[in-house]
Amino acid sequence: MKPLLALHIGVAAALLGAAHPACALGKDTRLAWWPEGDPSPTLLPANAGPPQTPLGSVWKLFVYSYLAETGATEAPYRCEAGPARAKDEEYCCEPGDSIDRDTALARSCSPYFAPQRLNITADDWSKFWAKHWNPQPPPDWLHKLAQVDPATTVPVAQLLTALRQVPAHARQSARQALMAVAVRDERALAALGSGPRYKTWSWTVNGQRQGGAAGWLLDGTPFWLASSGTSARVLPREAADIAQALPQPTAPDATAFSAQPCVDVHFFSRYPIQQVFQGKTPAAPGAMNGRYRVLFRKGNSVLVDATPPLQLRAGPNGPEIDARLALENYVARVVDREGQAQHPEAARALAVAARSYVLQNATEADGCRRINDDSRTQRVSPNPPSSGARDAAAFTDGLVLTGSPIRYHTERAAPNVMAWQAAVQADEAGQHFVDILRAAYATASFTSVSAASSDADCRPMPQASTWLAQRAPRWQRLLRTEVGYQPPPQAPQVCELQLGAPHADQRRNLIRIREFQSREGRVTLIHEYLHLAFRFHPKGQDEAFVEQWAQRLADL
Repeated sequence: MKPLLALHIGVAAALLGAAHPACALGKDTRLAWWPEGDPSPTLLPANAGPPQTPLGSVWKLFVYSYLAETGATEAPYRCEAGPARAKDEEYCCEPGDSIDRDTALARSCSPYFAPQRLNITADDWSKFWAKHWNPQPPPDWLHKLAQVDPATTVPVAQLLTALRQVPAHARQSARQALMAVAVRDERALAALGSGPRYKTWSWTVNGQRQGGAAGWLLDGTPFWLASSGTSARVLPREAADIAQALPQPTAPDATAFSAQPCVDVHFFSRYPIQQVFQGKTPAAPGAMNGRYRVLFRKGNSVLVDATPPLQLRAGPNGPEIDARLALENYVARVVDREGQAQHPEAARALAVAARSYVLQNATEADGCRRINDDSRTQRVSPNPPSSGARDAAAFTDGLVLTGSPIRYHTERAAPNVMAWQAAVQADEAGQHFVDILRAAYATASFTSVSAASSDADCRPMPQASTWLAQRAPRWQRLLRTEVGYQPPPQAPQVCELQLGAPHADQRRNLIRIREFQSREGRVTLIHEYLHLAFRFHPKGQDEAFVEQWAQRLADL
């Protein structure tokens, strides 16, 4: 039970926490969260008194949300050298480089989110938050743009309410950007998982350094953390105890769920089906719901407790069973089929491996990943996932490995191949899922599904990418005289084009071309690069201007 006291927003009141393992938290550590439907937040420790907190870097989270929800298309932030270098720019990028919005949030780049740079007016700001803080008006510290400052001290209850008022689309965008923070320290990742996404903060309070984090759990529940020391020390130090205290949601909110990639699965791909029965009656094609017996041509059969995502179809060679599953549902079903969820850390490692595998190996069609239920790829349970498997998927929500091929096997380990039995042994020895994955995939890096998906459908052209990266700095001497020239923050990735016309993907900073060995191919590559370099100016849409420059630069 949670003994709670009613709390009126804006009134300092004592908050009572749940009967939680609060004694495990450090003596200076405070933790609060506020689930939807609860009349007031839960605060640990419960006798800490009315909690206040400096905004610290959390103010950037509200500016980010404003930009995301209003559909702003601001220019990247370019870092300068020497005396022109702005305060705190060292957190942003190296001199001469630029960063985009998501990277700026993850790196806590203050100059990027300066309202003056973004042309955010006080009137527009106040109207925005008034709209999203119904039925009461927002507190002054959020309503008045001038008070959105790291030194502003606010009641924790108001901060949690403000985080809950962030529109769902903006919250989802921020959560994706903040995965880079969640994976930054592997000790914190091992304890907390990737479900909680948070903006870290550090500030000096009464001469003492304090730090912590604020953000959302998997289901959108806002939470806040504070302790002595900087956030870089607080999170690794307190992560295990925080994980014991925080609730562990097993499902995302509706917006996050709808944003998940989908996976089309063809079940029993190596075992032709003779007939499917529901009871004693042959099942009719269509959505499957209930218990079925699937009879294979080899004479064996299996019972399936099906839910509507499963579809029975009349295929050219007999009955077929397919399903379109949300990614995390798919991952949980793989955990049940390829492993055992009662080994929680091993199951979490398998969830990350399975999620990474499908992104690396599934084909893409009709907006979904497509993969067979097959021992040559990875097997998928046709039954709804167990609670343990859902927990493993939720704890590692959206987390994948990139930078090396990801494989696994029941018994045999090899470079970049995790052995399930070894994972179970490591689990029983007390190792976390991060340790298990590190042992199997030493050169891989943790990232998000959204980041990995940017690369998963790209067939790299490394020679073209290198050629472009080497020559682009030479072109800058000429192009910098052109109004509107803004080179991409990083050298674009070049991908081989399979279908359609060559093009540049501004959102993902990549270029698709057919070839670059000929002069015509190199002109096409430069042409698409220039579309990126002038993406914030009308010149970027002027094909004659772009082609003229592409022809000129190809001969340099």
